[in-house]
Formats: sequence, C-alpha cells, structure tokens
Amino acid sequence: MSASEDQRKADLARIHILKAQLRLDREQYEAVLWTVGQVESSALLDGHGRKRVIEHLQAHVDAAAGIQADPDKPKNIQARPQLRKIAAQLHAAQRRWAYARGVLEQLHGKRTIEFADSRELAGVIAALEQDAQRHGRSQRPAKASKAR
Repeated sequence: MSASEDQRKADLARIHILKAQLRLDREQYEAVLWTVGQVESSALLDGHGRKRVIEHLQAHVDAAAGIQADPDKPKNIQARPQLRKIAAQLHAAQRRWAYARGVLEQLHGKRTIEFADSRELAGVIAALEQDAQRHGRSQRPAKASKAR
C-alpha cells in the first residue's frame, strides 16, 4: 500500500472519529460534507477536501469542549523539536503562546518565535523551566548538592 493510500485511510478514519465525537446523524454528516467539500461521501474527497473537512469537524469538537485555538501558535511547530518542547512547557503552565513570544522578546528582542534560531529557543526553554521551578511545576529533579 502506498503512503498516499495510507494517508487517505487515516484521514477517512479521522473524519469518522470526529463525526462520532460530534454525534452527527447521517443527514447532518452529509450536510457537512456537502457544505465543506461539495461531495456526498467522504470517499469522494481529495486530500485537500479531507483536510478541510477534518479542520471543520475538529473546530466544532474543540468548540464543544470549550477549547479555543491559540492564534499565536507557530505554524512550523511540527518541524522544530524545540517548539514542541516549548508547547509542552506552556501547556503544563496553562499559558498561551503569547507568553513565550514575550519571553523571546525580553531575552532577544525578537517578536516572531517561528524564526528564532536554536540558541534563542533554548533561552525561552530555560526561562520557562525557571518559571516552572518557581511555581513548583518542574519535571526535572532538583540537583543534589555535593557533600563536603
């Protein structure tokens, strides 16, 4: 099976999972497919159409759960491990991306976290770790002092 066929199957499965989470009946589901993708069946969607339907359904799942998308979230988060680390730290601290951008600006004078280099991102990670320690959220064990 090709990678594109695997992706297609994964996308269709995700669409049906989201449909189940939203408890859509057949009529409602078909209305969503027609409104978003101009098709009567998810099997007829191309890759772009599947992506649009998934995004549409996911937005409704998030809205039902009271989750709002963070507009400051970097678009290249999946390509940069340091951004994923920052995302985990922000989640643990229950803070939004605007906080990380503020830290970056304080440390390096930059406002765009997507274009920060590894050294600058390491500074943000360190600052968030210090914040976590200060507020008792640190996941790192405290360093043991050497006995003299």
